[in-house]
Amino acid sequence: MSRRGDRGVALVAAVTVLALISAVALALAHTTVVDQRLTRNALMAMQADALARSGIAVATVALAATSAGGAPDTLASPWAIDVGRQPLGAGWVEVHVEDAARRLDLDAPELADALPRLLATLGLDPGLADAIADWTDPDDVARPRGAERAWYAARTPALVPRNGPLASLDELALVRDVTPDVLDRLRPYVTVAGEHAVNPNTASREVLLAVIADPAAVARLLDARQRRTLDDDDVAALVGDESPGLLTTHGQRYEVHALAAVGEIRRGVDATVWAPGGAEPSVVAWRPFVPRARTS
Repeated sequence: MSRRGDRGVALVAAVTVLALISAVALALAHTTVVDQRLTRNALMAMQADALARSGIAVATVALAATSAGGAPDTLASPWAIDVGRQPLGAGWVEVHVEDAARRLDLDAPELADALPRLLATLGLDPGLADAIADWTDPDDVARPRGAERAWYAARTPALVPRNGPLASLDELALVRDVTPDVLDRLRPYVTVAGEHAVNPNTASREVLLAVIADPAAVARLLDARQRRTLDDDDVAALVGDESPGLLTTHGQRYEVHALAAVGEIRRGVDATVWAPGGAEPSVVAWRPFVPRARTS
């Protein structure tokens, strides 16, 4: 081979080696950028988690200060005031608190008779109450409009009823005839937080009608609470014996929703806080969630 040919081969080899080196360098650079981005995102996720947790802590402190006085819970209670998005640390946090007693608790046996009335008021089939009761009761005897183990075992995929208290409202989606539309309609009016009574100062008209079952008494309550905060004596005078033991002006459990963000990373926590009057509040349920990322 001629010297010119040798130089040509050497040039091709050099170009090939240079191309390989460039490719490796680009790959290393890309890996470095990706690693930096992952590290940055991991740090922001940890910060957002911490901010969401701090939101739950702040809500617990606010509930402690309010419950210590024993005042009735209202829609204007300090913990119920929506202060919106608050800058904090490297990001922001939003905290929303509601008393669970404004809703009908599906795990409270005392309130079971109110569920068919609530369903009817919402334009839903009252027979769904049978299906919900069969899902949670310990026996295998189906109610007229319900379903027990045999019915669920024949589904695809097969299911087994809980035969115990509901763990979450989302679990209702497993119950016979509870479609997504039914669940969406029902969700704002029910809870599984563990409340055994309803607060006439905060409950909706629909929930009050379900519990009291006397439209005139509900109208009196709604009218009176627009003018003043109702205490237990007020409620007794307005309602009489329509719902003994099913109404309370101070709940024991509160639903706290905390959403936080650092950069484009968002994290959230839904918690249930037990805060009876005269006792130190404590978190009894904790459900972290990752919301859909947004740019604003």
